[in-house]
Amino acid sequence: MLTLAEFSRLTAGIYAAATSPHRWESAIRDIADTLGGNGGALLTTASAPIWSIDDTTLPDAARRSYTEHFARLDRPLADLRGGPVGAVRTGAELLVPHRHSEFYADWLHPNDIEDGLFVRLGDGAVCACFVVHTGSRDGTFATAERVEVFAELIGHLQQALRVAHDLRSTDRHDAMLSSTLDTIRHAMVIVGAAGRVIETNAAAECVLSHGDGLTLRDGRLEAADRRTQRELEYALHAALAGRAGSRSGHSFTCPRPSGRRAFVIHVVPLQPGDDHPTRAAALLVVVDTTGDALPAGALWGHLYGFTRSETQVAERIVRGSTIKEIADELSVSLQTVRTHLQHIFDKTGTHRQAELMRLLLRSSP
Repeated sequence: MLTLAEFSRLTAGIYAAATSPHRWESAIRDIADTLGGNGGALLTTASAPIWSIDDTTLPDAARRSYTEHFARLDRPLADLRGGPVGAVRTGAELLVPHRHSEFYADWLHPNDIEDGLFVRLGDGAVCACFVVHTGSRDGTFATAERVEVFAELIGHLQQALRVAHDLRSTDRHDAMLSSTLDTIRHAMVIVGAAGRVIETNAAAECVLSHGDGLTLRDGRLEAADRRTQRELEYALHAALAGRAGSRSGHSFTCPRPSGRRAFVIHVVPLQPGDDHPTRAAALLVVVDTTGDALPAGALWGHLYGFTRSETQVAERIVRGSTIKEIADELSVSLQTVRTHLQHIFDKTGTHRQAELMRLLLRSSP
């Protein structure tokens, strides 16, 4: 079973790729290796049904032949696009039915793609899919555990693509970076040359202001535990210097003087400074394993346009409260809660509370 530290390492890689697209290949490879696959890919499409490989672990020749010829023959991903967003699909569903096709014989099979897990991540401005594949043909790749881990990554992948899209679509990169990082519930800190902090999100400001294991002193991060401080300095130096082996980043725990469960910290390079040291940057992700992350309401409001009152109702629906309990807690009438709930349904395209809960939980990084 995947540990929390392993899972949070994967999500750290995903969010690093959102702000530094050159890191997608590393993030994809880490996910594929963790799931026992032989590779993976992130694809997008602007004109159905033709997909384009944005990032992949496959060789350049495979990517080039897909773009030039085989994308038009890709029936498995055409079938994926016809299915629901966020649903995990398997090789048995998408690949096996096309094993007698030209696409399988001349592209899938030569590239050792026989099975896998697939998901369509979204439509509209961010129409994308994510694939982890394997060369095994025995039909055992889609185990319950692999499917569960893959499904848990979907919300993080979707949020990372939204962040990346926001950053691409504006010239105000710094302002957008700050606002989009605030939609992510993990504490995130961008560190520049000489280890100086240059950007934090709201969750990081909360962690640092409490000073329970990790603080900000003279513009630099400082751990309360001496051993952790040495690990932090080493990880940041490796990431900023572009040292060999630092590509996948460093992970370690950070004890907390309060006695609460230790933070899990991941440090990954964003912009190695091997050529231009003054431009070096690293991303530090702090995972609060107690689960006391910032509430997801701000993110839902950003994604779906909820009002403050609708956000309050949505948070309580996810918590499992009844309409009467919500009305009592917010000191409003039952009809007011029902009206807010109907607006939430309309804005999210859902129709039942259970469906709404699944959507909102999937949307929470």
